[in-house]
Amino acid sequence: MTKAVIPAQALELARKAAARVRELEAKADEALHGRGDTAGHRGLMIEKCETLADLPEAVEQLASEADTPAAEEFLSGLADFARRAGQAMDLGSIFYMTALLYPEDYVAGEKNDLERFLDGFDAV
Repeated sequence: MTKAVIPAQALELARKAAARVRELEAKADEALHGRGDTAGHRGLMIEKCETLADLPEAVEQLASEADTPAAEEFLSGLADFARRAGQAMDLGSIFYMTALLYPEDYVAGEKNDLERFLDGFDAV
């Protein structure tokens, strides 16, 4: 399978955001299950959603420089993740915020939806 090619800086920035999301999720899990800190957990889940919501704007200029169908697909996919993150924050649903990137049949240790989406792209 041939991967869509986008500017390296755009893909790297998106991958860093995906890693940040994982980091926030780990901290949120520790806050909730390790310390019983529901407020801390909520704050970290909001930060996760904000990271996702800000991602399209953060990479837009870098990706749009390519002006290719792959760049459009990349930005469109990131915009969908951002839209869902915004919905989760608008609803104030911690469950939705937590489950945002994970299908029902997710198995711990697998890649989440954002990571799988980014795997569909290569950098130039």
